[in-house]
Amino acid sequence: MATSEAQKKAKKNYEKANPEKAYYWKRKSEAGGFINPSPQTRLYKLIQSNIDIRESYINDLKGFKIALDKRLKEL
Repeated sequence: MATSEAQKKAKKNYEKANPEKAYYWKRKSEAGGFINPSPQTRLYKLIQSNIDIRESYINDLKGFKIALDKRLKEL
């Protein structure tokens, strides 16, 4: 489904009016894209095809889990 020009303009205006929320959503999306990459992405394909990257990816996810657990305890 294509995004209309009106939708793009409305999104841009909302982000301009709400920069903190826009920043938060962008960072959340970036984290989600790393943790659960879409099959169409380059990251997903690398994880599937390169054993060294796959091992690094698994270790990175484990590190994130530790950091998340620590952060949740802090909050």
